[in-house]
Amino acid sequence: MPLMTDQPPTPEPVRLPLTQLRRGDRAMVAGSSLSEEDREVLRAMGLDERCTFTVCRASSAGPCIIRVDATRLGLSPDLARRILTRPCDCPETGCCASEPPSE
Repeated sequence: MPLMTDQPPTPEPVRLPLTQLRRGDRAMVAGSSLSEEDREVLRAMGLDERCTFTVCRASSAGPCIIRVDATRLGLSPDLARRILTRPCDCPETGCCASEPPSE
């Protein structure tokens, strides 16, 4: 029988497809339904499970453009749709990246 506590259960973190973010939003990768090959290519460009990025342009019709550190990456709508993100409101680039990814 589970122990009863006075604390409510911890809610699951919000996970949104990259295409649902808006310009200026900050987020980090929270998962994906990408092939290993696609993940390797994105990692080589600096986008991995521990990076925080800023959305420069989000669209479900055209390319999504994100900024990772000083680099901008253009992602196809299909690719961006398959990247799940966790929105972040931290003022510093590296603060969210220090938290473990939620999988």
